[in-house]
Amino acid sequence: MTKNEVNISLEEFCRKYLSPSQEERDKISERFKELQDILPGNEIFQSGSFGRETTVSPVHDLDVIWVLPESFQILGSELLAKSQGQPILFDVKEPLESLALMLTAGYQKIGKEAKVEAQTHSVNITFPKIETFSIDLVPAVRSGKKNRYGDDIYLVPEIQKLGRNKWEEIYKSHDGKLNWVLSDPKGYREQSLRLNQNPSYRKTVKFAKVWKKSCNAGLTNFELKSFHIELVVAGLFTQNRSLDFYDAINLFLGDATSWLAKSSLPDMADSSVFVDDYLNEDTDATQRPLAIKYASKTLKKLQEMLQKNGVAEIYPLLRESIISVSPWPFVSNWREVKLTCQVERRDKIRNSTNWKRIPNNLPGYALQTINGPKPLLSGDYIGKEYFLIFTPAIDGLDYDEIRWLVVNNGMPALDIARIGGWRGNEFHFCEVNSSYREEHTEYPGMHWIECYVVKNGACIGFGRFYVGINGD
Repeated sequence: MTKNEVNISLEEFCRKYLSPSQEERDKISERFKELQDILPGNEIFQSGSFGRETTVSPVHDLDVIWVLPESFQILGSELLAKSQGQPILFDVKEPLESLALMLTAGYQKIGKEAKVEAQTHSVNITFPKIETFSIDLVPAVRSGKKNRYGDDIYLVPEIQKLGRNKWEEIYKSHDGKLNWVLSDPKGYREQSLRLNQNPSYRKTVKFAKVWKKSCNAGLTNFELKSFHIELVVAGLFTQNRSLDFYDAINLFLGDATSWLAKSSLPDMADSSVFVDDYLNEDTDATQRPLAIKYASKTLKKLQEMLQKNGVAEIYPLLRESIISVSPWPFVSNWREVKLTCQVERRDKIRNSTNWKRIPNNLPGYALQTINGPKPLLSGDYIGKEYFLIFTPAIDGLDYDEIRWLVVNNGMPALDIARIGGWRGNEFHFCEVNSSYREEHTEYPGMHWIECYVVKNGACIGFGRFYVGINGD
């Protein structure tokens, strides 16, 4: 295939399987409109990747900025002036509790079941009986500063920019007061919307985020961050507005050594703060080289596509390019682990007087053959709606934990569940208090599961089991 043909195929892949569907976008627009109707007179606007049009399907949450009303708001310029270079501390508990009460009453009034919870730094809204989707309203005050586009720069709680595991620690250390920092959600959104005039930009960002998730599964106690990844891609398109997807993703992966070397991206709101400062958390410099190695692996698969003939040949390479690799190095004498599989129908077939083609009841052994439990051999095919129990033969192995990687293959998984159907970017634990893993059959095709037996951070045993699923 020519480079242009590969590019067209990959852009179509991103459009069809990575971007939120029209149904998703409509639902989110509906939720945001409800929010606007419940909060008349309040200034709210979308932030985060959905607002920047760079989110990957499925969309599980929507970030919304809530500008504190005058009745609660201290001027951001006053906060900055009082701080004199020290942390800006401001207690937002009362405004958030007031907002939560207002939202609870508003959803009840329109007959929408919603769980509203005031947190330390935001108000979270979930819709448990409707969808796995949430809205996070983050308080903000105008700082008095303007961004390069003439829009307001805001002050927001610092913990909004930190990992969840650090929230409680910081909150307690400040006696319930939050440290507020400069943030420019409108500036980043405007930058993204301008770059989006080239549709290849958002497609590249989305693929890079999918790659990032797969990459992170192979790292230990360190993760690349989506916003950092997005800004790296934004930098490429800022330098060359006419890039296509294939060239952009090649540049992104090929330059990983550079953008992972050290923090280099100043925050648009505060140039003294670096968005990629978290790279310093890889203190022993062991994880970034693994990310660079994974980028090289993906890049090689993408470049091999130029030697293929047609979409049917490049999709397997695309599938391989985003399967996670083990975060545990293999010891030299690692043992091959045999996996066994027992299958059992979820909904049991029972004898019935309504059989159309079978005049008599089936004997018990026939029902047992259909329903299970029964063994399945690696590489065999089975129908949908079966439970699968995978068990490793680990006798004689002294281990700390067992982890599993499930890889779904083929187009049916994509067509049914979009990019979420291509599992292979998460190392799962065993079922509670056991050494086995339970799965179920759903997507037609030949898939596999990998078992990793881990001791002292290294893999001492490995096994793989293939499962074919019939399409009818």
